[in-house]
Amino acid sequence: MREKMKRMTASAMVAASAIVVVSPTLQVEAAINIKQLVVDAQNAGNVLKWAISVEGSADGITQPWEQFNNVKQAIGNAEAAIAKESFSERLKYESMLIEPKIQLQRAQGYLDAITASTKIHAKTNALSLAVQANNLEQVEKAYHEMTAEFRKQTILLDRVYGQSTRDRIRGAVKGPAEKLIAELKNDVTVHMLAKGAEEDMRKNRHTEAAKKINEAQAILNAETLRWENSLQARINNIQTILPIQVVSVSRVDNTTVLIKLNRSISSVKAAEFTANNGMTVSSATLSGDGFSVTLKTSVQLPGTVYTIKYKTSSVSFTVPGNISPIFIGDQTVQHKETTDVLALTAAFNNASNQSIRIDVPAGLKLISVNGVANNTAGSKSVNATTDNNGVVSIVFTAKDTSTPALDKTVSFHKISKNKVVESQTSGVFNLYSPAKEAAITKKKIRYIDIKNNYFVSTEGVKYSWKLYNDIFQNEGVNISLDSFKAELDIGDVINGTYHLTSSSLFNISANVSVAPVKLDTKFNVKAGTSGYRINASKIELKGTAQPNYELFFFQNNGLSIGKVKADSKGNWTFTANVETNSITDFSILQQPAGKAIPAFVGWGEVALRVIEGPFSIGEVSEGKTKDNDLDNEKITFTLAPIKYLNGAVLAQDQATISKQASIIVVDTDGTKVKYTNSQNKTVFATEKNAFSIDFGPINPKRNGEQLIDKGKDGKLSGPLSIVSIEGVTNEYGLMLKTKNGDQIINY
Repeated sequence: MREKMKRMTASAMVAASAIVVVSPTLQVEAAINIKQLVVDAQNAGNVLKWAISVEGSADGITQPWEQFNNVKQAIGNAEAAIAKESFSERLKYESMLIEPKIQLQRAQGYLDAITASTKIHAKTNALSLAVQANNLEQVEKAYHEMTAEFRKQTILLDRVYGQSTRDRIRGAVKGPAEKLIAELKNDVTVHMLAKGAEEDMRKNRHTEAAKKINEAQAILNAETLRWENSLQARINNIQTILPIQVVSVSRVDNTTVLIKLNRSISSVKAAEFTANNGMTVSSATLSGDGFSVTLKTSVQLPGTVYTIKYKTSSVSFTVPGNISPIFIGDQTVQHKETTDVLALTAAFNNASNQSIRIDVPAGLKLISVNGVANNTAGSKSVNATTDNNGVVSIVFTAKDTSTPALDKTVSFHKISKNKVVESQTSGVFNLYSPAKEAAITKKKIRYIDIKNNYFVSTEGVKYSWKLYNDIFQNEGVNISLDSFKAELDIGDVINGTYHLTSSSLFNISANVSVAPVKLDTKFNVKAGTSGYRINASKIELKGTAQPNYELFFFQNNGLSIGKVKADSKGNWTFTANVETNSITDFSILQQPAGKAIPAFVGWGEVALRVIEGPFSIGEVSEGKTKDNDLDNEKITFTLAPIKYLNGAVLAQDQATISKQASIIVVDTDGTKVKYTNSQNKTVFATEKNAFSIDFGPINPKRNGEQLIDKGKDGKLSGPLSIVSIEGVTNEYGLMLKTKNGDQIINY
């Protein structure tokens, strides 16, 4: 047993000795083999690198498959050997394979690009052969096949590494292909449009056919085509059988519209166009290309839908906006544009079917009178007749949209026995012409509308500023829009440039500083009333203005009634007459002393409407119980409206009652009693257009406080005459006036 153990130990020692000697040699040989495999892969990659580069042997045509496969095999051999090594060894050798792998990837892009270029070249040749055959149908088919292939394959051309190599491959096929596409694109497009239009005509789709024909003709007009003559002839044949139709209409202004046709025509007449709703066509102008017609029409009314018919087709358009009303005697000056359409109505009492003369000033043009077309331009008078309600209505506009009509009024005169027996005049209105693109040179301001973002020059031209990109200056220094608005005054001089859509420049080159005309606050017109109320034949106006300036006073639509000069502190006073039972409108202007009376009114003025007439009782209601006892009776006193001398109502007062308001009544036997608000249960109360008194009981024991005179029996009976009413006023403090005949009956 021991001998056996000795022999086994000896054998193990020999074996161990053999391992120690052999293992290092094998490891060195294996390492050398892996390194050589990696070097082989690197060398193969370097060869491939130059085979796919124009700086080497690449020609952009030959595919280096042998070099590609050598690299691929060398990398595979190296990776198989490396896989048996430790992790650290694998990392070392794998990093050495990065470069040949990159070259392999780049070579794949190079090979794909040459394959793609071959396909593109084949399709390009096919298209060239179709062109040589002079067959447009074949050209269109080959064109679509070639462009589809081109779109698909050019992606691969752009993946080649290296600018010069990429350009070599692309230059071989991409340039010629793109050149051929560009040469044939328009011919193919027009050919397709012509075929599509012919199909549309077969199916009676005339609008669609016209669109294709117009598109094709636009290309024929703009480009030179290989098959231009044959394609033009084909388009002409379709146009010949295509019915002429109106395809659209656009409104230029209130007397101009633009008609678009589906195809070109050579001539046109105004009589060929008809319209509805009273619109007439006076002229028709054909555009140079024959596709558009400009129509001059009668004035188009805002809010109206018009339909224009031409041959077998028609189009409709709606005029935007509303007709702006102008009112008789309106103290507010109206600011409109020359493109606006205005309406004015005059009503005469008890005057149905009466003769009326309408004075139309220069610069205006009538459109209709009482709904009947009437195209009369001022300055002229037009005769009309009131309707069954005594009303005459007119619609009018500016005579010329480019010419302002400033400070205008329209008057109506009722005629009886060849004499004017009653006249009514509109408020003042201005029709401004919109500014055109041009330089703004020393334009003086006559009117400003900050809210609506515009000013008007003294010539009547309206300049609108844009909120987003206009430039604002004051004496050459840039300022904000808010500052510009604050600095802008009537009389300022503006320079700059005006553009409708692009940036405009507004420079206040000369500032005018004038204190505004102010009326004394006592003349403020109270909310809900029609004007400042008085009951007198004269009114004393007072207020402040620019010191030492002259103030000019105008009455009722421009009648000059005098002037006064403000003192050194700007204070002024002016006494004026007012008409009885009527409205009197005052306008006040100021200017430096010594100048002539202003030639116009209606801008920059302070205005005041004064209504003259008594504040009095119109009707007194009867009692409820009819027992000759006012106790607990509620009597309503309706306030008389203020009326013109002809009986028409011009204003209605409302009552204001004081805490000490009272009424004194007397009966036929002399018994006189005073009732006071809030005493002995008597209550005065306001009502719409009236006031009421809820009477309390008479109390003789209170020292005669209410019983003023006992008369014969100390009791009220029969009709009660109203002696006075105290403490009841209108909004402006006018005391209520009683008159003979004001009585309380049946109580």
